[in-house]
Amino acid sequence: MLRRLTIRSFTLIDEIDLDFDAGMTVLLGETGAGKSIIIDALAAAMGERVSPELVRQGARKAVIEATFDISARPTAAAFIAEHALGWDAPEVVLRREIPASGASRCFINDSPMQSTQVRQLASLLIDVHGQHDTHGLMSPTTHLEAYDAFALHDGGALRASMLEHWQRLSSLRRRIDDLRRRAVDADADRARLRFIHDEIAAINPTPGEDSDIALELRRIEAGEHVVTLAESVRDRLYSGDPSAYDLIRGAIDSVAQLREFDPQMEGIASDLESALIICKEAAASAALLADIDDRDPQRLEDMRLRHVSLQRLIRKYGSLESAVERLESVARELHDVEHLDEVLSEAEQHLSQALAQAQEVADGLSQQRRSSAQSFESSINSSLHEMGMPAAMVRIDIRSCEVGPTGADHVEFLFAANSGEPLRPLAKIASGGELSRVMLALKRALFEKIPAGTVVLDEIDTGISGRVARTVGLVMQQLARRQQLICITHLAQIASLADNFMRVTKSSARDRTTITAVRIDKIEAQHDVAMLLSGSDVTETALSGARELMQQPAKKTARKAG
Repeated sequence: MLRRLTIRSFTLIDEIDLDFDAGMTVLLGETGAGKSIIIDALAAAMGERVSPELVRQGARKAVIEATFDISARPTAAAFIAEHALGWDAPEVVLRREIPASGASRCFINDSPMQSTQVRQLASLLIDVHGQHDTHGLMSPTTHLEAYDAFALHDGGALRASMLEHWQRLSSLRRRIDDLRRRAVDADADRARLRFIHDEIAAINPTPGEDSDIALELRRIEAGEHVVTLAESVRDRLYSGDPSAYDLIRGAIDSVAQLREFDPQMEGIASDLESALIICKEAAASAALLADIDDRDPQRLEDMRLRHVSLQRLIRKYGSLESAVERLESVARELHDVEHLDEVLSEAEQHLSQALAQAQEVADGLSQQRRSSAQSFESSINSSLHEMGMPAAMVRIDIRSCEVGPTGADHVEFLFAANSGEPLRPLAKIASGGELSRVMLALKRALFEKIPAGTVVLDEIDTGISGRVARTVGLVMQQLARRQQLICITHLAQIASLADNFMRVTKSSARDRTTITAVRIDKIEAQHDVAMLLSGSDVTETALSGARELMQQPAKKTARKAG
């Protein structure tokens, strides 16, 4: 759960340090006091997009740190271990630094991380819902995602398997479509591929061959000059009179006589023997060049023609290596074209097998979805009844459809607010207040399926008041027994049920506006709850009403927490 939130130089905030406890925490303050700015800062620490414009005027950068206790979040602990981000304490610190100019930076336990990775970890720690999130319920495309979080026993693995099979299906379908298009143009394709194949195969190049031929052509074209130089080297080293070989041999004889006068001459004699061998070998190598007969004009012409052909391939394909690779790929394509019926038949068999495998996974998904429908509907409807909608009913409409990346089911929430009304798509009939309660009921059902964590509710009580607000607050209070709940509300009926209170205020001095936030106890919170009842002028009647709301024992709801 969230333990601490530190905000520095963010929009109108100079510095705020807030410690959080378990249970239900409410942020209190007048409209426009800056409560949502605190939630925005938390979202920034979670890796959401930010702008340099959010930096406090005059500050060099904004810094937000959110510290979470992950001792009850095994998936988060696994993420930390996998990325080697662990500390000695069972905590994780998400930090966001937003410079006044330049790109922002994200950190996990002081290690720089990409924002996508921070968002991935944050999703395992905290669930944030704003007042506009209910709009997601208006689109049936979101219903399947929400329902799967409740219905699937191992949703992540099963959905990942379904996506993998779907991608395999899509790849095979694209290949079959390509093969069928190629069948229409098979004759033209065959001629084109055959031309490329024969052009390269006729030359049959070897990588590096062009360099070898170019070197040999330079030597051959040098002709007599090469022979003259080679003969000169051979004669001077060995065949001439006198040659280096003869001179060294004579020096060796003289050194042999000097050994009786100086023992060090033994080493010199050995060196000269080595020089004698080197001299003879070098002369032999030069003799090879002197004796080569390159006077065959046909051979020279053949080599020139070969070099021209290789250069043509290089200009067309980039290199001889690329030409050889192209030859191999064209051979495969040519095989496919010439055996198109067989290749197409084989691909269709693979498609049939892949479709059967995908359908098997989709059937597993469908079975879990349908078997969980009654439990899900019962949970949602029970919550709606508790929140002042005794006749409301939600049904899950699961219809079979073609296999896709999420399976073979179309899921949509149907809703009737009153008895006798037909069930219709939620988007067509629910009011703002009804949508808020449906979303809260949905989240309640989902939260009971996941390990304890942190939930942020930012003014989701839109469109409700009075007795309904109180029952909604009681449901939120019940959720807070399992999940750490942080909420912003303008309803005293909800705020009065909190376990912990934060007071957010906005003040101005010397033409500078500042937002501050501090923890307050229940006695101090009575004044703030009274402001929700009466406005800025807190009357004794409002204070009395606030005390009464805060002292009323929470009514037991139909289900136990957790």
